[in-house]
Amino acid sequence: MVAVLTGAGVACSEDGGSGESGVAAAPSTLPSTMNAARLLPVPLTTAPGTDAGSAAGHSLNLPQGWNVRVWANVPEARMAAWTSDGKLVVSTGQNGSLVLLSPNGPDQAPTTTTLLDGLDNPQGIAFTDDNGRELMIVGESGRIVSWDYRDGALSNRRVVIDGLPDDGNHPAKMVAVRDGTIAYNVGSATNRDPVDRTSNPQRATIAEVAQDGTGNRTLAVGVRNGEGLSFAPDGTLFTAVNQGDNQPYPFRDDQGDYGRVVRSYVNENPVEQVSRIGPGTDLGWPYCVPNSGGTAELLDIGYVNDPINNPDGDRLDCNSIGRTMLGLPAHSAPIGFVFTQGSALPESLSGGALITAHGSWNRQPPREPYVAYSRWDDATRSLTTPTVLVTGFQNADGSRWGRSVDAVPGPDGSIYVTDDTAGLVYRLTPPAE
Repeated sequence: MVAVLTGAGVACSEDGGSGESGVAAAPSTLPSTMNAARLLPVPLTTAPGTDAGSAAGHSLNLPQGWNVRVWANVPEARMAAWTSDGKLVVSTGQNGSLVLLSPNGPDQAPTTTTLLDGLDNPQGIAFTDDNGRELMIVGESGRIVSWDYRDGALSNRRVVIDGLPDDGNHPAKMVAVRDGTIAYNVGSATNRDPVDRTSNPQRATIAEVAQDGTGNRTLAVGVRNGEGLSFAPDGTLFTAVNQGDNQPYPFRDDQGDYGRVVRSYVNENPVEQVSRIGPGTDLGWPYCVPNSGGTAELLDIGYVNDPINNPDGDRLDCNSIGRTMLGLPAHSAPIGFVFTQGSALPESLSGGALITAHGSWNRQPPREPYVAYSRWDDATRSLTTPTVLVTGFQNADGSRWGRSVDAVPGPDGSIYVTDDTAGLVYRLTPPAE
């Protein structure tokens, strides 16, 4: 059986010593609400012919009974998606290429080939069927493009939509596809400037367009950087959002810090958002701040007025825009987000979503990268409190030898995790149930 966890942590003793395997584990920077259970350090093995690079000699913290292997070398490995014929395509962002990994058996490195090169910051990848043809959809910085895919080769390039904003802080485009419609994100150009809501074209949105390029429309606004995109079991679209940095304290209370940037508050706020997206959705940024109110579970989160951009609520009524379904630790930077229904994962992991966090860039101390699993509740059509499955990319001093980006279920029942810092793809295998 796969261990069922109510939270997550590293396998360290109460005094910060070694875990059960005797391998020292770095202290966790995840909140106590995500540290209720223990993960065990599992030394990384390496598939023959693969160079472990900066991962050499390290462990990942995993549930009991899991194993992990450095599976492939892909410099700047970002997002990943499986083809119908069992190959893994990995985007490389600023490297400008898509890499095709063809498995050669569970204990072997895959055959690595360059599928495409010379692209403009390719990030999101999705495959879909179009009347018997397999299509590959890719998000470049300024456009969404599709190709026909067959037997490890591409043909018939088509630009679905062009001229998307590609400057500023968040140029990456992620994609998700369902029933002939492509959902994609347009991240904000700024950290917390309202100009992104009035720019032309508008930034900080989630949009959709038909595979033939028609019917482009905005679905959601106030989505600072909705890099995680995936369709839930009920067919609705979800996003995982990177929230802002250096958020001013939004409460008029006895603390006397209203409108100031306070490190103790910034370290845990605002929480990252995971929510359902539909036509007319507004996630509030940068007028409304997700307000967990100190609740332990980070579920069903409301908002408080931003003290700089919306102090009196006259720019946006923060009580009128709904609530955030699920919060993640502040500055987690969720990027990978995929629902696992219909996958070959064990039953305990095949009814929810894998969420992959890249870790913070300026939090002190740094928020560590991680992979988590959130179970889907059919009755409420919602995601539940996440279980952290993977940590260990961050050293005790806050430096990192790796950074997780995406985690996708494989056809063999393993989870494949990309790492753009170490330039690797890992194969994580849970025990059979």
